Amino acid sequence: MPAFMAEPCTAAFVPSNNITVERNGMTWGYQEQITGNESVVFRSFIDLEAGDSDKFVNAWEILKAENILRNKMEESVKAKPDVKLNGTSEFVNVTDIDYLVSEDALGKTEKESLITSSATVSYTFEKQIDQDTNIWFMGTPNSNVTINLPAGFDVERTEGLSNESKESENNYTVLKGSFSPEKNITIWISENETYKAEMQEREKIIAQNAENKTEESKTNETVNKIAENKTIENKTNEIVNKNEIVEKTGKAVEARKVSEYIKNFYTWFCQIVQKVNLV
Repeated sequence: MPAFMAEPCTAAFVPSNNITVERNGMTWGYQEQITGNESVVFRSFIDLEAGDSDKFVNAWEILKAENILRNKMEESVKAKPDVKLNGTSEFVNVTDIDYLVSEDALGKTEKESLITSSATVSYTFEKQIDQDTNIWFMGTPNSNVTINLPAGFDVERTEGLSNESKESENNYTVLKGSFSPEKNITIWISENETYKAEMQEREKIIAQNAENKTEESKTNETVNKIAENKTIENKTNEIVNKNEIVEKTGKAVEARKVSEYIKNFYTWFCQIVQKVNLV
């Protein structure tokens, strides 16, 4: 079995590392390039361990090999932690590992050609990084590395980072270089106080705006209720007015009926009197 199976990502197989650190965790991305006779050994491994030993690597065998490599890598990282926070791995947890082998591995096992594969390991920190934090990484000697820091963090000093260079843009700091022959890198970082103050002020403004929005909503709700009550009041007055009109109309009609009754009675009475006089 190739050496990289016992200890994943040895020097011959990992030309680059890309590390992204966040306040609550990080991801470590690896890229491997296997060439020459080592590519023959790698294809033979896939054919023997994940295939049918027919000296030909197919797509299904690559998928099975990815699972084997993923499990081997997980065993290796758990047995020998490669990340420490403030000198201990106690608060660093591996949450996910992904391993991909490119289609370059397809074909006859004796073929000597470039095979590219990649792996990504995700970690969480039980304690959020803050002021005066140091992070230790164990990688492959002489392999290239890029370390992306969280927004607002500055690098105080480093150890084990060869050919070091630093770039800063939009409050993000990026370290570049390579692992030293001792294969360990330690970086000391601290939170930029100006950036921290700006973020606190921003959070304060967001909280105030949210509070103002809540008060505005309450005010609008009160205004709507007043308008609703006013509408109900207007409708009530309208009903009352209609009732008054109906009542007045009814009284007028009744008055007219009484007046007509009296008039009819008077006419009838006069007719009776005339008849008596004639008699």
